[in-house]
Amino acid sequence: MGMALFGEHALWYRCGQWFFRSLVRPYWPVYLEGLEHFPRQGGAILAGNHPTVLDGGLLGVFSPRRVCFLIDAKVLRIPVLGHFLKTLGSIPVERGSHSLRHAREALRAGTCLGIYPEAAPTAMLALGEFKRGVAVLARDVPGVPVVPVAIVGSHPLCSHEHLYAQAGPVALRFGSPLYWQESDTVESFLMRLKGALDDLLLEPLNKRRRLGLGTFLSGMLLAPPSAVLLALSRRRFTRSD
Repeated sequence: MGMALFGEHALWYRCGQWFFRSLVRPYWPVYLEGLEHFPRQGGAILAGNHPTVLDGGLLGVFSPRRVCFLIDAKVLRIPVLGHFLKTLGSIPVERGSHSLRHAREALRAGTCLGIYPEAAPTAMLALGEFKRGVAVLARDVPGVPVVPVAIVGSHPLCSHEHLYAQAGPVALRFGSPLYWQESDTVESFLMRLKGALDDLLLEPLNKRRRLGLGTFLSGMLLAPPSAVLLALSRRRFTRSD
């Protein structure tokens, strides 16, 4: 019963994905590229660039299987949003939270984890500094595939200059999985991962923006929550500390 309710193929989760895909597609058409690299079963890590606050939602909604994300514990304390993310199995990240231990356990149990090595939205197209966690997990759980995921097109739609997210196409590009090698160090693995993401980001997104009645109706529902998320993100990046 528990697996039926909360497992990777839970009916409520699949229904939720279908609903959000139907809602999002007219406003943000999402193109999935390189799906042959996507691990369909077993423990795996999706490691993506993180230019905007849209990224986690798009990757979670459009991935072929359920993804549990490592998320800043402060985000999980936001009313409503935090509760929703906890329900999805998000792992909180903060000092003393033992997030890497929980992540290792999840990978060994066959969970697909989503990790943004830059930790927080960067508000820029170029890759920022990578945190060590993704490499440590690859080292500690031998054989786990680390799949680079390039989120292309979100930054022009959802930068800090926008009051709310704009309509337009986005691509999720999945690259060839990386595996920890005996010769690796944490630093060398992060360099390989960053190089793989840089390669995926090189090709521009050649998709036209198409506007119609569906775009307008979808935007009426998506613009308000995206405005709230952008306001929270701007506040985080512009704070004095």
